[in-house]
Amino acid sequence: MVVLALPASATGGYGVVDLETGEWTMEDPLGGQSTTFVFGNPGDLPFVGDWDCNGTETPGLYRQTDGFVYLRNTNTQGIADVRFFFGNPGDIPLAGDFNNDGCDSVGIFRPDEGKVYIINRLGANEGGLGPAEHSYFFGNPGDKPFVADFNGDGVDTIGLHRESTGLVYYRNTLAQGVAEAQFIFGDPGDKIIAADWTERGYESVGLFRPPFEIFLRDTNSQGVANFTDFIGSVSSLPVAGEFGALPGGVPPAIDFTPFTISGSGADVIPLSVPGDGGALVDLAHNGSSNFIVQSLDAGLQLIEGLVNEIGPYSGRRGLNVGHFSFGEPDIVRHLEIDADGSWSITVRPLSQARAVEPALNGNGDDFVRFTAPTPITMRSTHDGSSNFAIWSLEPSGALGDLLVNEIGVYNGTDPVARGIKYLDVIADGAWTMRTP
Repeated sequence: MVVLALPASATGGYGVVDLETGEWTMEDPLGGQSTTFVFGNPGDLPFVGDWDCNGTETPGLYRQTDGFVYLRNTNTQGIADVRFFFGNPGDIPLAGDFNNDGCDSVGIFRPDEGKVYIINRLGANEGGLGPAEHSYFFGNPGDKPFVADFNGDGVDTIGLHRESTGLVYYRNTLAQGVAEAQFIFGDPGDKIIAADWTERGYESVGLFRPPFEIFLRDTNSQGVANFTDFIGSVSSLPVAGEFGALPGGVPPAIDFTPFTISGSGADVIPLSVPGDGGALVDLAHNGSSNFIVQSLDAGLQLIEGLVNEIGPYSGRRGLNVGHFSFGEPDIVRHLEIDADGSWSITVRPLSQARAVEPALNGNGDDFVRFTAPTPITMRSTHDGSSNFAIWSLEPSGALGDLLVNEIGVYNGTDPVARGIKYLDVIADGAWTMRTP
């Protein structure tokens, strides 16, 4: 399968909602951020839309048992901002801008009769809505509906996905008729989504393959995915839309020109990474006594100990990755240095991390890129005499597993979970890593 990165201008985000817990996980490719929060009850059907017409799509829920709609205006945990009734028990929600007014409303698809009902306003005050402004038959009973602006005219229309075969078909008007386009995409059982993944002005399809794979395609046509990711669980359903700047996760790692700070002896130095994103720090010390470097936040509170060695030192660590407080990343603003000799600190963009592709050699502390699209094994060795540890980190920057934690010489094979993007290596000697 062809796997490409989403372009920097992409506006379409994707996410999953766990139907058993009501937990939402949303990814924003434009800002490189993600967030997780709880909204709704187990079994509620999730969707997203721009309910307050501000350009950002936020959560909605449809309770199939009673036809109740719950909408929230921010991508955060909390109670619904809008509540109303629409449809009958068992209906499936449809959310989109069906009249090109810049605001989304909620329609329904009645699966037992293959009928679409569209209305261009939201309800309020836990009341009901009047008759639909568009109602028409489209598709076969059992087909799953989705909404997209397939031709870029600003009006969202209805598509259908036949999960048993992977057939996708859609119309460009809100009216009864035969499909204006159709194609096969994905495998039986995949769940469909759509958004503008490429900033081309129209929306194209994506798929969620339970338990944890996302496949996005740049065009509405048959072919392989242009982008894949790993997110979700067996009990998840996907959502997609323009989520805006999400409130949680790690700020995007951006490229910048490396810069060096140097000094001698003990000091506390201000340090700001461009964009507050992840970065690499190459640290060196030529003294004979303690060399201790700790990262601090804006309030001069400890985030992490980066180095604690005796004598000369040379190694690489990561900044603004792997440490979170109350769901938010801990952003480094200062470094506290304890040294008896001269030292230097070079800050580099995270993109300059070396990669395990499929093997890598090193010496001492390092922070390296790693790709684990599926659970795999990794063989590593170490010839030093002190601690050898390898931490895995997820794409969001959150810490994963402690893969290795040994003293001295090491030679072993360890499992690596899917979705791992970085490895944080602590070592005092030469090491190797190799994947199958």
